[in-house]
Amino acid sequence: MVNAKTASLIAIGLLLSLGSGCSIGSVSEAEREADAVGAIAPTPTASPEPTAAPPAASASPSPAATETNYQQGLEQATRAANLGQVAQSRDDWRLAAAQWQQAIQLMQAVPNGSTNYANAQAKIPEYQRNLAVAQQQANRPIETPAPSPPAAIAARPAPSPTPTAPTSRPSAPAPVAAAPIVRTNRQTPPPTRPEAPVFRAPIVRRIGGTPVVNVRFNGNRSFPMIVDTGASGTVITRPMAAALGVVPVGQARVNTASATNVVFPLGYVNSIEVAGTTIDNVLVAVAGPELSVGLLGQDFFQNFDVTIREQEVEFRSR
Repeated sequence: MVNAKTASLIAIGLLLSLGSGCSIGSVSEAEREADAVGAIAPTPTASPEPTAAPPAASASPSPAATETNYQQGLEQATRAANLGQVAQSRDDWRLAAAQWQQAIQLMQAVPNGSTNYANAQAKIPEYQRNLAVAQQQANRPIETPAPSPPAAIAARPAPSPTPTAPTSRPSAPAPVAAAPIVRTNRQTPPPTRPEAPVFRAPIVRRIGGTPVVNVRFNGNRSFPMIVDTGASGTVITRPMAAALGVVPVGQARVNTASATNVVFPLGYVNSIEVAGTTIDNVLVAVAGPELSVGLLGQDFFQNFDVTIREQEVEFRSR
């Protein structure tokens, strides 16, 4: 017979042995980590082969991005074509070739699923032909004037032997023919025309290959502007209009490279100055929020021959 005291001790020992073999209740994080480490058997076991993660679905370009590539390609091609019409130097043709190359890359970036894919593919060979012409003009050799032929040296005739005169009678001297008198009509050279003045604006940077120069408005405010030979008028941004205090006096509906029938407010600025040449009382258009840099258009340089060089833009008076 086991008395009550002995039965209590046996029960306590049984509980202690059970507690050492399994956990009851909550287990701390440290204990979980220790159990996990201890659960690793020292003998190598076959590990299951890792399951390859499914390939991530490639993100397709958004319709807005594809439309932007196509519209930017059209704008770049327009700039290149306009520059090709006024290009005079090899630097001009190099810039035009760079713009055609960028237009081709933008058209090639239009994906197959875009609504403009067929139009983009049709324009790529056309742009490539224009690129080849621009590169040919940019690499043409510089013409050097041919050297003038040396002046002909008149040979002096050898003196003829003097005939022996008879001793009895001296010979009469032969008559000497008078040299003919040559009359020339003196022409007065035309008056020399003074060389046309040239204004040079340094290029501060380029946007898509198109030069940007500093332009002074109203004699005291300077802003960077794109020299856009394809723009018929000057276009300023909304922050520029606010800084210059432009008051709208009318509206104009215009077509841009990315939109049609766009309404632009019109207002006057007192003056526009570039590299020392100034025009006064100019009507400008105020663009929407999508335009971050203004466009210097034909209304400013319509009386100049524009030459775009590597580091500057020349405005030569006609």
